[in-house]
Amino acid sequence: MVGEPMFLRKIFGKKPNAPEPQVEELSIDSLGERVGKLKQEKLSETQSKLNAMLDRLSEEREALLKELKTLSEAEPTDEVYPGLHKTALEARRLLADKLTRAVTAIERRGGFSTDELATLNSRLTKMVNLTTDAIATHSRYVRALFGSHFNSAELRLRRLHGLVREVNVLIEGTLGKMRSLDLVSSKISSQKELLHRIEDMRTNAKSLENQVVALEKLIENESNQMARLINSEEFKSLDASGRELERIEREIAQVKGAASSAISGLSRPFRKMEKLVTAGECQMDREMIKVLELCIENPLEVLSSDEKIASTNALLQKMIKLLEGGKISMDDRERKKRMKLARELLEEKKLLKLKERLAHLHADMEIQKRAREQTSLLKQKAELEESIEKYRSDLKRARATIEELHRESQLAEKDIDKNLREIEKLATEVIGAIVKLTS
Repeated sequence: MVGEPMFLRKIFGKKPNAPEPQVEELSIDSLGERVGKLKQEKLSETQSKLNAMLDRLSEEREALLKELKTLSEAEPTDEVYPGLHKTALEARRLLADKLTRAVTAIERRGGFSTDELATLNSRLTKMVNLTTDAIATHSRYVRALFGSHFNSAELRLRRLHGLVREVNVLIEGTLGKMRSLDLVSSKISSQKELLHRIEDMRTNAKSLENQVVALEKLIENESNQMARLINSEEFKSLDASGRELERIEREIAQVKGAASSAISGLSRPFRKMEKLVTAGECQMDREMIKVLELCIENPLEVLSSDEKIASTNALLQKMIKLLEGGKISMDDRERKKRMKLARELLEEKKLLKLKERLAHLHADMEIQKRAREQTSLLKQKAELEESIEKYRSDLKRARATIEELHRESQLAEKDIDKNLREIEKLATEVIGAIVKLTS
């Protein structure tokens, strides 16, 4: 490249630097309005140019149709053999018919939407394809017989195709620009949704934070109330009653265990007695047989009444006689041991004493239970415990939700920053100035 002459540099100095690109600071709403305005301007500009092109298209269409009519009515320019003549006539008919149907009228209107522009472009492209195919298929024979007339029609068709290409360039350029503007609009809508979402999350988080404070206060108040209740003299007395009730329940279990153990210790001779009764070697009345079965299967049931204890004592006496008489077969050591156990139960009236002790313990337990049921302190304590647990559960849930909202808000803010840069880049490309979005 030849450089500038030295004398020009001395006269005019250095070349001026290219102007710095203009920077526009816009809010997101202002940018949205600007993009909307650019869309309207672009469509208006395109529609103005397009309507003029469509007028020319209509004129060329009418001129083509006239040439096709002339072609259809023309006589052959040269003498040809009959076979070619017939083929050329049929080719002319098909060509004229296909071209006439292909170049349908193009609607001219004041304005087009982007969808309508795309539809128009598609129709015109289809028209070009159909007419091109028709020429390629039928032109050989038509040109041979009707040369000059065919050439005139073909010239008109080429002009029509040229206009269609101009329309195509205009529409494609417009649709490309509109797609870029629509992309900016879409990003702006997405940005507004993100901002609205973040605002909602902050509002919800603030509401939950207030709820957390309220729940913490409720838990503190009711915990203090619980402490006062538990430390009261009335509740301490009740607590002592509870411990006494537990002691009575433990002693009842011990007494039942002792009774069961005492009778179960004689289960082997009782079973041998049952076999003797079944074999008819030992006579017993129905009541004593029932008690025998109880001693084997459910020893504690023996203590349920004085009658059953009396029958059990009689059964024990009978057992001792059978053991002494050798009717119940056992080795000498075991027989003496079982007899000793049976005599102790009888002589010490152990079963009756156990029954009386159980009755006394159950009476004491009922007294303690009635005393506890008559006080509202336990109910108050249970209600406070339930209430505190509910508040703690609500507090845990609220705090978890706040944390989740904060995480989502942080992610959304990152998306906002990323989206903001993308909007600025896209807007700079379509507006023609460096766009800086303001808060």
